[in-house]
Amino acid sequence: MCRFVSYKGVPITMDELVVEPSNSLIEQSKDAKKHKTPLNGDGFGLGWYPLHQDPEPGLFVSVEPAWSNRNLSQIASKVKTSNFFAHVRDASVGIPVSRANCHPFSFENYLFMHNGWLDQFSKIHRDIINCLSDRAFQLIKGNTDSEYAFALFLDTVDFASGLTSGDLKDGIYSTIKKIIDLRKKKGANTNAYMNFIITNGESIVATRFSSDQNTQPASLFYTQGDITFNKDGDFKVTHGSNSSVIVSSEPLTEQSREWTKIDRNHIVIVDGDNQVKVESIPIAYQT
Repeated sequence: MCRFVSYKGVPITMDELVVEPSNSLIEQSKDAKKHKTPLNGDGFGLGWYPLHQDPEPGLFVSVEPAWSNRNLSQIASKVKTSNFFAHVRDASVGIPVSRANCHPFSFENYLFMHNGWLDQFSKIHRDIINCLSDRAFQLIKGNTDSEYAFALFLDTVDFASGLTSGDLKDGIYSTIKKIIDLRKKKGANTNAYMNFIITNGESIVATRFSSDQNTQPASLFYTQGDITFNKDGDFKVTHGSNSSVIVSSEPLTEQSREWTKIDRNHIVIVDGDNQVKVESIPIAYQT
């Protein structure tokens, strides 16, 4: 199961979350703590928004394991940003390891990541293609269920760029509902893990979701406040402000009280002012 981290707040270098903490994303690529399959060595990716006025994020992906790529630590330690996504991949069975299949996926000002898989994806693959506009279909470069979900989302929001956090939430809900409806029609009645996270550079929306009511989704946490980085690589979060928000698959530090666990089938919404809301995903979007 993949792992990801997202950050929005005061400018930092990406290594302060990706490399340095005791349970950094690189550490999770070697030994994830919150999943029975600890290894996530099938590639990685970074997507970040530059501090100069450019709405489109930079992107760096590789099929190498995150722990062995020298460029990752170099780039992460030199690039300062106030909004970034990072991902380490555990490829689903039958899906090749390739650069085109590495997250984050991007389009104009959007970044998208997925932690999980749509079981029995082959049953709905052609149906998703038939649902997509030509514009959305032509954006797909790989063959992951994740990238097809992103294409569905872009069609759902009509590729609009100036969306609010509420618009992003509605778009993710509609994407989940579309996937579930297609699965029902084709008898795909096993679990679909849909921990999706999307940003348009202004807001972030993340889900912790599984379609089977008896199955727990992959883990998801967040923390919010003033972040103070220590010499040992870990950091301290002082709650009470909205200066910075981290949403991640696992806590990055050993201070578990600083992290809030997201319940099953809930959504995290970070608006343009870094205000955080956690809501239950309505039953209408569930099986």
